[in-house]
Amino acid sequence: MIQSNHGGAGLKAKSAARTTKRTVSAAAGIAGKRADKRTSRVDEASRPAKTPKTSDENVPREVAVAVAAPENVVGKSSVTGHDESVDGNNAPRQTYESTWTADNYVRLLQKSLTNECQSHIILKGSCCLDAAAPGIGEDEVAVLVKRAITAVQAKRIFSIHGYYPIISEELKKRGWIEKKNPDSKPLNYEYLFTTLTLTNSRSICNVKSPPSLTSRTVESLIIENIENTYLWSVIKDVSPNYIFTTNRYDINWNIFNDTTMMSQLNNLSFCTKVGLAGTVNTISKKVNIKFPRTYNISDTRTMDFFIKDYRLTALLGSLKNILSSKNSQKTMFSKNGTVPYEMIDFIEQRCWEFVHAYQTKEESDMLWFTTILEDCWNKFMVWYYEIIENLATIRVCNSFQISDIYERFDGLECKIKTFCPQFFIDGDTNLWIVKPSNRCSGIGITLERRFTNILKNIKKPNKFNKTYIIQKYIERPLQVFNVKVDLRQYFLVTNTYPIQIWMYKEGYVRFCSKKFTVEDLGEEVHLSNVRVQSTNRKYRVPGVPEECMWDFTQFKQYLKSIKKGDKWQTSIYPTICETISTIIIKSFKKDIRKTFAFQLFGADFVLTEHFEPWLIEINSNPGLNPTTNIIARIATTLLKDIIKVTVDFPLNSNAETGLFENIYSDTLVKHCNTEKNITKEYYYYQSSKNTKQLNKQSHKGIQQNKKKIVR
Repeated sequence: MIQSNHGGAGLKAKSAARTTKRTVSAAAGIAGKRADKRTSRVDEASRPAKTPKTSDENVPREVAVAVAAPENVVGKSSVTGHDESVDGNNAPRQTYESTWTADNYVRLLQKSLTNECQSHIILKGSCCLDAAAPGIGEDEVAVLVKRAITAVQAKRIFSIHGYYPIISEELKKRGWIEKKNPDSKPLNYEYLFTTLTLTNSRSICNVKSPPSLTSRTVESLIIENIENTYLWSVIKDVSPNYIFTTNRYDINWNIFNDTTMMSQLNNLSFCTKVGLAGTVNTISKKVNIKFPRTYNISDTRTMDFFIKDYRLTALLGSLKNILSSKNSQKTMFSKNGTVPYEMIDFIEQRCWEFVHAYQTKEESDMLWFTTILEDCWNKFMVWYYEIIENLATIRVCNSFQISDIYERFDGLECKIKTFCPQFFIDGDTNLWIVKPSNRCSGIGITLERRFTNILKNIKKPNKFNKTYIIQKYIERPLQVFNVKVDLRQYFLVTNTYPIQIWMYKEGYVRFCSKKFTVEDLGEEVHLSNVRVQSTNRKYRVPGVPEECMWDFTQFKQYLKSIKKGDKWQTSIYPTICETISTIIIKSFKKDIRKTFAFQLFGADFVLTEHFEPWLIEINSNPGLNPTTNIIARIATTLLKDIIKVTVDFPLNSNAETGLFENIYSDTLVKHCNTEKNITKEYYYYQSSKNTKQLNKQSHKGIQQNKKKIVR
């Protein structure tokens, strides 16, 4: 059936070749002076009027244009000495090692898109030409048709939604044929050129992935478009066997057969802020995951839990704040203090209630004391703000009282630590981060420590965001050059039945531009997003790289320079693998379809000052647009390696997989143990209980239990 259909299509294609021979010849623009002149006129007449100039006259002659780095090496790239050699018409005058510069990359991007745009313009305008030279003859058409039929039989037809030329090149190298509608519109080049020209920067480069870094002339692109036209006549009704897209809504899931491979997965609730919080909440009942506690406060019940957590965190923060003054120059006590000694009693009483709940295995009851004594809690919060924000002191008469407070609070802290896995990251200022649940790139994020300010932010009228999440801010992050950093870790999930997880060994470290402090709540201090820091990096702290970014190789070198070179392999990377594996394995349900699917993800981690990675969020289809030179370089290799894992590896288990490492499959578990680190739930996840019985428990009873615990 297939052969007969395609055989007819081939005859039809040959017939079309005979009737359109002269049009195709002119479109190719490769034979005769007459065709060259006509092509030149069409090129000039068809260029969009509003498109800024992007020809060679705007590109300096001495421009180092970056080319692709070796597939297994991420580092410096070889470059050619002159821009005019990019088209392959002239040999470079010299070759030398140079760092990849973003300016060169932007020029390369403009050049690539300009050539592609011109090829479309010439091809569309070629119908009015009258050229006599031959273009693609009948023999060439017959070869194309044969290739198409062979690819259909071998199930090697692919389709790409979006701009991913590297994916297309890699598949074609392996004998695949692209199903590409010749009538489809090209990218919005006018918008892209305008953006690049106005910004002269990579911070607003709205391309979803790097362009091809090989030489592509206008002529070669025209020929490719013509070939696609003939191939389309053969394969237009054939379902592609491989689909690459970053938008799952582009896919009609009902028309594919069991052999279709696609770059989108189902069951991705963990890729939303609310979904990830719910996933971790469920998993953490058995396994401890390093993820700051997070609340979807659009739910009234969840808001109640947040209020309890907020109060308890302030309570424990006060305990830390007082103890931190013991060996520092910070003054916490004085005879003329404005905060009464009553605050000490309140802290101690509530903390013993906390310990009592766990010691007596009644942790499900331990939040009750945050729902009663409302007036006392309100009074305590006023004192707390006075100490944190205004550096007020607690009124104490003599040094003996101070020594006694330190001794009692030391014992309390030791006991509380055993029940609070997140005790360390909380700090002592009760700082929380408020995020719109459906935005990205740091848009709409604020940091607050006052409860009234949190409520004010989430109640602001807006067009885009209806829900917010509140996440505990990590107040003691790792600082490099006195600024906060975080990590972007790429990973690939292939198959969901059985599932396989591939960790990418290269990623990047993002820097904030301003010195870290919990007193300044500005976004340039706390948000490392490229969008945020691209406008602040002009005034960055000394030592911070120009683009506020390192790759993992540079970060590992930094760790070695501070005598922490073993931390990556012994702590950071294994914990990242374990965290991601635990979430993915527990989240995915068995997919009864036999379709082979895969998807690229980007996970963001914050490191504590003890080099512990804490997961912040997981992004589906992370952006690979070249906003910095490091992303442009990594993304180029990453896309090539995706083809190695999804195309080469299924056919040969010994095939090279680039920088991807298989850390989990049905026969392999590496760098992770999903049944490890089983701990008690932390207080923020406890469910409420009828408080009538709890309210009957008197403070006298608590004191009696406290004495038993001390013994």
